[in-house]
Amino acid sequence: MGYYALRFLFVNVYHKEWAKEYLPTPKIARTLPLVLSKEEVYDVLGVIKNFKHRTVVMLIYSTGTRVSECVNIKLTDIDSKRMQVNIQEGKGLKQRKVPLSPLLLKTLRRYYKEYEPQYYLFEGAGGKGTHLGVSAVREICQKARYKTPHIGKRYTPHTFRHCFATHLLEQGVNLLIIQRLMGHSDLRNTLKYLHVQKLAVDQVVNPLDELKNMEGLCRK
Repeated sequence: MGYYALRFLFVNVYHKEWAKEYLPTPKIARTLPLVLSKEEVYDVLGVIKNFKHRTVVMLIYSTGTRVSECVNIKLTDIDSKRMQVNIQEGKGLKQRKVPLSPLLLKTLRRYYKEYEPQYYLFEGAGGKGTHLGVSAVREICQKARYKTPHIGKRYTPHTFRHCFATHLLEQGVNLLIIQRLMGHSDLRNTLKYLHVQKLAVDQVVNPLDELKNMEGLCRK
């Protein structure tokens, strides 16, 4: 009998007090986020020939937005003067601001000229007043996977959000800053990226080599 079935039996049927110290909650295995290297991100963007679709993935990777946040971005959320993107409809309806990449801004200006969106940045098939669907963004990545068999990873739009956080961490950005940019209310959600970052071990100096006069001691 499972843990939660036993607890239900004791509490709801026998009306007994459930002693957690004798039978603690079982630990749930947590999978680490899938992350692509910077080279792999470049390869994925390169196979997405549709300019609008490529811009969508670029925005997710550049801002760390969730897919639902990305498709809900409005034209007025792009603040080119302050070089920020305003995420108005984040998880739990929380708002946050993330830096606007100069390269992304240049891409968005070209995108605006070509597609002339009216309200939402990425409009859906219904035109003005509708936005691109979440399933449509997932399909973009699904099609890109068929064109990048050498990557060998089942990446999704959410993968590029993970890449944003992980690559910032590898660049030395403070975890608390990444937490704020990701919109995490709990730092533990950000700490998981410590386990998937690529460590620059070639830049690590062994502590033994840092001890004074060690070479002389080794000759004795």
